[in-house]
Amino acid sequence: MLSLLLVLSACTKTPTDTGEPGDTGTPCVADEVPYDGLDNDCDSSTPDDDLDGDGLLLADDCDDTDATLGGAEVPYDGLDNDCDPATLDDDLDADGAPQASDCDDADPSRYEGADEICDGVDNDCDEQIDEDPVDPETWYADSDADGYGDSAVSLQACQAPSSYVSDATDCDDSLSSVSPVGVEVCNNRDDNCDGETDEDLSCLSYGGHRVEKDGDYYYALYNDQGFGVIGTSAWYGSSDSTSGPEGVTWNEDFSAFYYTDLSGQVFSQSEPFTDTSTLVGSFSVGQIGGGVVYSGNYYVGDYTGGDIYQMDLSTGTTSLYASLGSTACKPYFGNSAMAIDTDGSVYAASTCGVVRYEPGKDAVQLNTYTDLISAVAMNADQELYSLDTDGNLVQFDKSTGAILSTVTISVRPSATWTLAIDSSDNILVNYWGEQRLYSLADGSLVQTWSASSYYPASSGFYWYVTF
Repeated sequence: MLSLLLVLSACTKTPTDTGEPGDTGTPCVADEVPYDGLDNDCDSSTPDDDLDGDGLLLADDCDDTDATLGGAEVPYDGLDNDCDPATLDDDLDADGAPQASDCDDADPSRYEGADEICDGVDNDCDEQIDEDPVDPETWYADSDADGYGDSAVSLQACQAPSSYVSDATDCDDSLSSVSPVGVEVCNNRDDNCDGETDEDLSCLSYGGHRVEKDGDYYYALYNDQGFGVIGTSAWYGSSDSTSGPEGVTWNEDFSAFYYTDLSGQVFSQSEPFTDTSTLVGSFSVGQIGGGVVYSGNYYVGDYTGGDIYQMDLSTGTTSLYASLGSTACKPYFGNSAMAIDTDGSVYAASTCGVVRYEPGKDAVQLNTYTDLISAVAMNADQELYSLDTDGNLVQFDKSTGAILSTVTISVRPSATWTLAIDSSDNILVNYWGEQRLYSLADGSLVQTWSASSYYPASSGFYWYVTF
């Protein structure tokens, strides 16, 4: 009996011993009674709300019977410490990829097979960044570096590749002057990409020399009267019968046709053509050549002095336009041999090279290309061409005279050829009554006409020029 009393006495604690409010000396037991508000096992390391003694209160412990479970996941200890099947011990970021195949087990957006997105991170763990992303931007080629791209040339990437931009509103990506902020100028081009050409301007749509309209080609007959159209046998108009017509040209809008003769008279007609042409006026400077229309004026070159003269087509009044001066070689000024730009500059070919005239100034020798034939021509894009005696068709820079391109035609020219460029960018060449059409692109022969076949009732040399 005494032994039993000693044991009972040892398992009894006083309130002072336990320090728990209300402890009246309840005997200790082996196991803590869960959450009854008492420290049943008299062990302060296992308080009533932390039965497993892991330092986590019941509210924060997913398993209060196991000190290894509860709280944050301990990386790769073989246990689901946080009791959350979504964050397994080998998949801490719960992205479905175990640590062995996850390049960043702390980031659920990174794992093998993840979609690569534009975020500067290797999402799919292939050691590449932002390749083939699912959310790329579209970039557009900006070949002319004006900040506006070509909608027809694009690629997708996270960042803009070199020479690509996000804007796709450039209507001509070969010219930096053409863009939505471009300034509209008189050049037969939509400079500001608004779908209109030369709008709100008083412009001429074409410089150069024009002897073609809607696919028909027009000629003057030397030592005979009038002019003809390839494909017909009819001749129209009249002039001084002793001094046959020379240059022929349309005006800018094809509403009037003009030609001159060797005595300096200028004639006009409008379609439908008749046998009688209207005399516009006469130059009194001797023999003239050229014959181009610009801004209501007809321009010719003086064979003797090398100067450029103009005639107001509304009044027939003539005046000096630009002088040869003393530094430039005198041009040939044959039939249809010169060209005029939409800024009013006149170009011609001389024995020394290309000559440029500007209103009220002395002519400038642009280069020393000495083998040119008697003519230059200009297309609708205001590009300047001439032909040398070896058959090389040369494009020149209008500002510097530099050679921009060269192609060779199939027939070597004679020195008396004349030139014009049609609406399809083919160059028309005439020599001794035969006309040939060549491609400006590669020099290939497009078509040949024999004037004697088309006009058997007329005699003479077509576009024949003497110097």
